[in-house]
Amino acid sequence: MCLIPLRRTLHLPPGRIIRTVSPLVNFNPYPTPPQLFRQFERGEISREELHASLALHARSLISEMVEEKKNPKSSYLERLRNFAAARRLTSKHGSPRIREILGALGEIDGFPPAQILWNAGHADVPLHCFFRSKVEPVFRITRLEVQPMLVSLDVEYGAHDRSRTTRESILFQRNARLELELLDRFAK
Repeated sequence: MCLIPLRRTLHLPPGRIIRTVSPLVNFNPYPTPPQLFRQFERGEISREELHASLALHARSLISEMVEEKKNPKSSYLERLRNFAAARRLTSKHGSPRIREILGALGEIDGFPPAQILWNAGHADVPLHCFFRSKVEPVFRITRLEVQPMLVSLDVEYGAHDRSRTTRESILFQRNARLELELLDRFAK
């Protein structure tokens, strides 16, 4: 995968400051499947474009499986690290709440790890699949504070080298339907 500089502007609710986050990460730059389906339903893309984009996602998943097959020992160690990260969070906050938070992260426009978090709400996908401890592109939750109406977390993603890892603080608030919505996001 190549490193692509992305410059995205975050759209926040009225009255909030718009912040710009410029990550340099190696996540795929194309939209997630839910975004593609929304674009298709709005008529922005054709059925052929939808199928071609979904094929890109399938190819990236297949290439990851091939990489894991080539190096089973490092893949096994990475899986153990990811199990530990998921277990640490679920023991403190519970699996449904972690899935809800990961799903809300996957809905943020311009958030590169959305490429791996878009289906976090599906209970049939194991929770450890959404964490990447050492294998690039990494995704780690370094701090998580959950209150009844607010969720505050720090995430790291991108390169394995900590000096090149993108760090962000994200704040969610529950709306009237008690769904998590983005309140603030800024680079650390």
